[in-house]
Amino acid sequence: MKREFIELSISENEAERIAWDLYGIKGKAHTLPGESDMNFKIHVSDEDVFVLKISRPETTIQYLQFQQELLKHLETCDTKLEHPKAIADRDGLLVSRYQANSAIRFVRMLSWIPGRVYSQVNPHTDALRLSLGRICGKITSALEGFDHKECQRKLDWDIAQGQWTVRHLELFPASRSETIRYFLDRFESKRQSYALLRKSLVHNDVNDNNILVSEDLSNPKVITSIDFGDAIYTQVINDLAVACSYAGMGLNDPLQGIMPVISGYHDSFPLEEKELRYLYDCIAVRLIISVTKSAINRLEEPDNDYLQISDGPAWELLEKWKATSPELAHYSFRSACGFRSHPNYDQFVSWAQASPFNLKEL
Repeated sequence: MKREFIELSISENEAERIAWDLYGIKGKAHTLPGESDMNFKIHVSDEDVFVLKISRPETTIQYLQFQQELLKHLETCDTKLEHPKAIADRDGLLVSRYQANSAIRFVRMLSWIPGRVYSQVNPHTDALRLSLGRICGKITSALEGFDHKECQRKLDWDIAQGQWTVRHLELFPASRSETIRYFLDRFESKRQSYALLRKSLVHNDVNDNNILVSEDLSNPKVITSIDFGDAIYTQVINDLAVACSYAGMGLNDPLQGIMPVISGYHDSFPLEEKELRYLYDCIAVRLIISVTKSAINRLEEPDNDYLQISDGPAWELLEKWKATSPELAHYSFRSACGFRSHPNYDQFVSWAQASPFNLKEL
């Protein structure tokens, strides 16, 4: 059934009034794309630019306060990490109420971070992907000390909760549903050991439209990742899987292409060897969540092109991922982090050196 969003429609002129009434900020509003919120860039001057976010009717104030408090937490972290700053309204509130179209809307204001979104940068070099991994690791490190009751919630975009997608296989032709089931079965077979991996609050949405890149055309670097709306307490490896799933789209050799992302992440937030055993499957599950969400959104919001932006590239990567050897991927991940490529290398060397045969030189 298609959802109705008539009440949510807010013009740029009204956004300008909201910015002034609630925050005392007078500027020109320009509509920005968004999935969960209506977003507006409020341009006051070249030095003063803000983002006004107006939430969907079903959004709870607790969820929005969680995001604002998370941003406040990042301000206390000594990571030199750029991030949007939560701006209080005239009454000192981080989440405001505003009546629009005969309904109450929750409103937030954030600072603007200049830069280019990753999807608009070309080419995506290894150096750029390395900087992406490093920023992702820094964000994971900064979020470690933050806690909130909204950190642990039901979230479709959480890889650990991704098994819900099996209920929607009928949305796909047989060949694609078989691909989805192949990866979900692999993931489910490892669920017990996967559940024991270390957990933390992670960003969980480092996609190519949330990643900001510097304006430097000769040596671009990732500045930060914005939009913490999907932040969740889950397995740490999931966050790297999200970054890899988007960074791998559009590449002829996605396995080789994401190696710098993994290396960069490990530089900023050291991974455990055992976590890398699950990265191949976690990347696949994230892609499955993405294509399933796109299929559902096609039915519910057929006119919202933004919700379909990653569907084609996600399917292309998912098919390439199925053709990639899971063992080769695992060994490559280990190598990217500076570990021995094979997890049993040291045991083999010990056995070889103790062998009565001539294996001493291994």
